[in-house]
Amino acid sequence: MGLFSGVKSLVQGIFKDKPPPFDDRKGSASGTKADAKGVQSRTLRVREVVRETQDAISMVLVDPSGAPIAFEAGQFFTVTRHVGDKPVRRAYSASSPAHVTSEVRLTVKEVPNGLVSTDLVRNLKAGDSIDVSGPSGSFTVPGGRKRIVLIGGGSGITPLMSIARTHLTANQAMQIDLVYGSRGEPDIIFKDALKELEAEHEGRFRVRHVLEDAHEIASRQGRLDRATVLGELDGLGAFEHDGTMFFVCGPVGMMDEARAALESRKIPASRLKEERFVSPADASAGGSEEPQSVDVLLNGERHQVVVKPGLTILEAAQDQGVDMPFSCTVGGCASCRVKLKSGKVSLGEPNCLDPDEKADGYILACVSKPLGPCVVEVE
Repeated sequence: MGLFSGVKSLVQGIFKDKPPPFDDRKGSASGTKADAKGVQSRTLRVREVVRETQDAISMVLVDPSGAPIAFEAGQFFTVTRHVGDKPVRRAYSASSPAHVTSEVRLTVKEVPNGLVSTDLVRNLKAGDSIDVSGPSGSFTVPGGRKRIVLIGGGSGITPLMSIARTHLTANQAMQIDLVYGSRGEPDIIFKDALKELEAEHEGRFRVRHVLEDAHEIASRQGRLDRATVLGELDGLGAFEHDGTMFFVCGPVGMMDEARAALESRKIPASRLKEERFVSPADASAGGSEEPQSVDVLLNGERHQVVVKPGLTILEAAQDQGVDMPFSCTVGGCASCRVKLKSGKVSLGEPNCLDPDEKADGYILACVSKPLGPCVVEVE
């Protein structure tokens, strides 16, 4: 999740070498959206709504024109829904196999007080239209891998399911193991599909459920903490092969525990990819209460953009016809990375910039709001 725009997204790692590609999944309320060159944005039709659990659905989307919907397993799409009179964007991963391009299945879990997730889970129906852009992201499997291990919690199973479905079919020599944590048996997203996939690819795909509530389906009861992760991975023999690559996706706490477990076994950054599912921050927070002037240096020209309170630099630039590059619009792909030459901004957290990039003065235009007059450069 290759990147849609070819730009790597990086975030802080815990290892000495360069941290792996990483995507923070955060929504962003926005102003009027104008398409930028190279960004795939279209209206798709909901062919079917599949109830996965009590609070999670998968929406099966098709292009009304019959055009294919291409993506890589592990990537996400940005969905725009109107809440009142304002469009609000959220990023949702594909859970379907990438080789099926006639449709894409995006899975959504309702979160407390979630503007978009609540609307989609409770109200979406077949025949509805959805505005979608993307795909975006670099949470994908590099070529040549013989074995991968997937570690997921809650709705973090979504991109992992796409990875499993895709690579079990595309690479008959690949071994895939999954450790998946849920609250209880009713909360297991894709429970039946995982069971069927495991039976279809017996020996090549092994699933270990970790549940907080006791149930016979669970290989272990409890949370996916460091000790549990290590216990499950040892049981799968995950550390016996030097080339094994690990993919971790889920809530922040679970991912911290998983990273600590992998660090304790000296797994290098080159063999780890992470994607965090986080709740969207208040889009009205941050920034100045007064309009601010931002000079955008782009292709040798200087464009003056007035950023009104509540808008990001990217949103204001789009409104005023300044063609800044962007892709996901939710801080997860770094397509809109710019250099802050002067001034100060409120940079929405979390985001996909690593500490070195931030120290060097880079910001993401899609989640940055000026605190005063600024100059930014598109490199």
